[in-house]
Amino acid sequence: MKLLLPTVFLLLALARTFAAPAPKVVFTFDARPLQKLDLSQPANVRRVWDTLHVLSALQGLANRAAPRFYLFYCAEFGTDTDQFWFDWFRGEDGWLKDAQVRPLADVAEAVTTFRDAFAGVVVYDQDVPATSDLASTAAGVERLLPVRFDLATNSLFTLLTRQLHLPVKLWLVNPDGTAKFTGHGTVPDLNAPSSGSAKVDAYRWAMARWLKSGRCAPGVAAYYLDAYWLQRPRNAAPDMHTLSNHDWFIAHRAFFFDLSPWGDEPPVDDPAQPPGADKRCLLDVLRALYDRAGGGITKIGGFPPWPFKYTTAGHAGKHEGVPTEWEFTRLISQFNAYKEADAAGLGAMANASFFQHYPLKARYPQPNPKPTAASWRARGLLTSDGRVAKKLFVGHYVGDYDAPSWLYKAVPAFFRDPARGAVPLGWAFDPNLAARAPQAQAYAYRHATTNDFFIAGDSGAGYLNPRGLTVRPDSGLPSGLAAWTAHCRRDFTRWGMTITGFMLDGASGPSTETEFAAYRTFSPGGLGTHFEKGPALHAGVPTCPEMDLPDSAEQAANVIADRAAKARGQTAFLWARSILKSPAWYAEVSRRLREQHPEAAVEVVDPYTFFGLIREQFGDAK
Repeated sequence: MKLLLPTVFLLLALARTFAAPAPKVVFTFDARPLQKLDLSQPANVRRVWDTLHVLSALQGLANRAAPRFYLFYCAEFGTDTDQFWFDWFRGEDGWLKDAQVRPLADVAEAVTTFRDAFAGVVVYDQDVPATSDLASTAAGVERLLPVRFDLATNSLFTLLTRQLHLPVKLWLVNPDGTAKFTGHGTVPDLNAPSSGSAKVDAYRWAMARWLKSGRCAPGVAAYYLDAYWLQRPRNAAPDMHTLSNHDWFIAHRAFFFDLSPWGDEPPVDDPAQPPGADKRCLLDVLRALYDRAGGGITKIGGFPPWPFKYTTAGHAGKHEGVPTEWEFTRLISQFNAYKEADAAGLGAMANASFFQHYPLKARYPQPNPKPTAASWRARGLLTSDGRVAKKLFVGHYVGDYDAPSWLYKAVPAFFRDPARGAVPLGWAFDPNLAARAPQAQAYAYRHATTNDFFIAGDSGAGYLNPRGLTVRPDSGLPSGLAAWTAHCRRDFTRWGMTITGFMLDGASGPSTETEFAAYRTFSPGGLGTHFEKGPALHAGVPTCPEMDLPDSAEQAANVIADRAAKARGQTAFLWARSILKSPAWYAEVSRRLREQHPEAAVEVVDPYTFFGLIREQFGDAK
């Protein structure tokens, strides 16, 4: 019980949106021109990085207690995403309908406008890229604006320190521009021998100053690309520095880090470090986060920066992207941490510190009533004697929405698709995403058709490996299942969910009856699984392995028809996972099934019917 009490209080704290009234004035900044700069020009690269770093920190600090500062920056699927949400708040939703809007012309005006929000600046060293993540931690904990050391007359360093005369409160580089962290001798201020890596020494210093000292907030961390982006800005989309994501985590005093999960090769950003230094430091960070949370659950925003580091992309390592994702997840799961997977290419997000104040209701029931056995009999899915029809039942897992960045971009595009409602869809929105994109989930529930249903994605209220909560060779910690169950139950209850669409086991190994029994307490309606061979009941919960459909609608229809042919004359189930597909795509798959495979006995059903029929098929009485 002593272990769970800090967890309960922590979860309540993280769940709380600040009860700020609707703002009377909203200041805006148009950063969209930065998306169009030619990143083959080093001056433009520095301008993008420096500007977004300062603006994101300023947002996090200015919006910490109330929604004051809004940024126009992100776009996707042909939608100006930040503009869409701002217009919705001003229009149909009405949250900002009475607010005055005051555009800010430049960084200097923005900094001057919100001078009350920060105490000074923190200066970091681009030659030790990790210090940029340290600067973001300092921004949240010590109320500082992060700026890269650069004596050029047109640099932001010069603007902030020489022209606006902001005091430097913390140097992460020596004032003469030489490195503070060298990887030699002793770690500054710690009187401890160097690890042999400037990068690792910087994080050891940061852990001592902010994390182990208790100055960072419990239960929250940020895993985002550091200033190494300056060396490879064109490896991904121009906003994949993901600096715009920092604002929420700065507002919440998070610890920032960027370390490799692999111990069998040196990371590309620190090739001379002693073998395994990055991974050892990562494990130290994760243990410190676990201790800071009192054994509770920790949210980690971000994702392995695979286009830039730690993978085969750009010859930055020998490990492929998915194994790197899985290894990172395997490790964090052992320390009671999950990630909000802001992954490339939709990984950039702005304004989460603003969105956090959106006034959510206490509960969001499913927009549509859950189907019953009586309705299944009326539709011919169950016979009069309770047997499941001999068809292939297909349920669409509409993913992957385990990242607020993906959710807040996809909803404006896909929920305005005129084809939505033609096919039953299981929108796999992890309910924890409401902390950073609350308006997106509220919008989806408000605009649901009779064929829109909402379930959790991987792996419930956050992406981790369920088996990593119980089997923990790297951490040696006791089981985290109880803490995870409490965390998930809260969010599932708020959003009326009873199905987890994907228990993503990854590299931690298949879930067992132990994990299934824990999931039954908050997800009794069904579980999509990773490594099972077929549908079943586990611990009284209907389960079915997911199967990824091809990207082509025609090929997807062919795969479904082939499964139906193999199951002819039998009852069969296909839990079909697709990623970032529009309602029009699902309608096209169904059209092709009807027209090109009329012989296929296929029934596309909603997720509650899908798992409900599995329960009927495999129940004890059958």
